[in-house]
Amino acid sequence: MSRSFPVLSASNPPPPPAERTSAAHLGQATTTTVARTTRSRRKATAARSAPVVPPPKRAAGDLERAVLTLLWSAGEPLMPFQVQQRLGAGLAQSTIATTLLRLVNKGMVQRTPRGRGFAYHPLRRAADHAAGQMLDFLLRGESPDSVLRCFAHRLSTDQRDVLLRALT
Repeated sequence: MSRSFPVLSASNPPPPPAERTSAAHLGQATTTTVARTTRSRRKATAARSAPVVPPPKRAAGDLERAVLTLLWSAGEPLMPFQVQQRLGAGLAQSTIATTLLRLVNKGMVQRTPRGRGFAYHPLRRAADHAAGQMLDFLLRGESPDSVLRCFAHRLSTDQRDVLLRALT
């Protein structure tokens, strides 16, 4: 597709500004081009106005809890890509890496160099973590003694026996 442009010289000056924007001056600006542009704008507008349903969001802490549970069950330090593969759920590796770093900053996970990256392992056992959460929750109440009594009354006989053995 060759386009010829008028040669401008003293004998052939450029057209006045009003004429420069005419379809004849632009050469290729035809009704077809305008129609294509209008159609693509309509499609873009339709795409923007279509309702977009975001994916369901996790509750606060769900991903951290899932990562910790995975690390406890793994029995060995894992790299972010291994955590990503085992969790699945279409999570990006950067999301997993960010979650692992948050757990490191909270003192729940430690990272050690491995190859060109880091491997992560929990600092406490799952039972220690759960006991810490129970104690934190107990101390948040107005009357920890009454909360503890209510908790003990709700335990089964076997659970009470385990608690009594642990206290002696």
